[in-house]
Amino acid sequence: MKAWVVSIAAALLSACGYVGPPMPPTLDIPARVTNFRAWEAGDNIEIEFVLPAKTTEDLPLTGVRSVELRIEEYSPENKVVDTKLVPLRDVRPGPVTSQVPVRDWIGKSLQLSVHATGPKGKTSAWSNPSSLTVIPPLTPPSMPKAQNVARGVELNWTGMGPRYRIFRAEGDGQPQTLADSKGPPYVDESTSYGTRYRYMVQAVAADNQWSLVSEAAEITPSDTFSPAVPEGLSAVPTPQSIELAWTRNTEADFRGYNIFRSVENGPFEKIASLVEAPTYSDSKVEPGKKYRYAISAVDLTGNESARTAPVEAAAQ
Repeated sequence: MKAWVVSIAAALLSACGYVGPPMPPTLDIPARVTNFRAWEAGDNIEIEFVLPAKTTEDLPLTGVRSVELRIEEYSPENKVVDTKLVPLRDVRPGPVTSQVPVRDWIGKSLQLSVHATGPKGKTSAWSNPSSLTVIPPLTPPSMPKAQNVARGVELNWTGMGPRYRIFRAEGDGQPQTLADSKGPPYVDESTSYGTRYRYMVQAVAADNQWSLVSEAAEITPSDTFSPAVPEGLSAVPTPQSIELAWTRNTEADFRGYNIFRSVENGPFEKIASLVEAPTYSDSKVEPGKKYRYAISAVDLTGNESARTAPVEAAAQ
């Protein structure tokens, strides 16, 4: 009988497991935001931050009752003269963006920050602050005019500045910052022929103050530009030929030279096409006759330069 009672007790103990001391209730305080930033864009103050998905106890944050934006106005003596709390709606852990109109803050020096209240009503510490002196909204520049030029794509626009940021998208891709400029014109020298580009411009006053972006201008640059006219052409007669020489072109898309000849002041005729070297030997000459020569340069897409000024030589 005793053995049966002992076995039943042992089984009950093994089924219940170990029971330790009771754990204190969790506080569920949201972790502090550490990457808050604010800037002025057009008619709004834009804010951005990531609300952590953890509590201060490094546990999952199960819910958020509210998130508040604090806007503190500072005097020239750097003292807080006014504070406003703005509730942010529908905020969940993760990336957050929001905005408030600038109209009530123009000319004021502000410091902005956020905090969150967890499911048990306990609030996080305020985030890192972001400072901003609000200016009247910058007007977006006009849609840029994109022009195909020899150096690339030239952009012109109108705007009030004081500086500008230029964005470029290739094909259907997303716009990326291309460059900053004090004003137009701006030449994008990093383009490729046959690629479609879209350009937008934004007025910039400071690192955290800018206008909305202009409408996009689209262009597909093409090579319609002739090489430079060759230089230094000379013609030297020898007993069997007239030897031509000139300075080599340096264009990256250079292909060759066309050679033109006139006999005894007659019309010029092409005697050679797409000669690659900057020299040519004309052996089809007759002694005593006068010959005039001119050359042009041609690129890979067939664009041809103007001809050089003629040079003259008499065959020996």
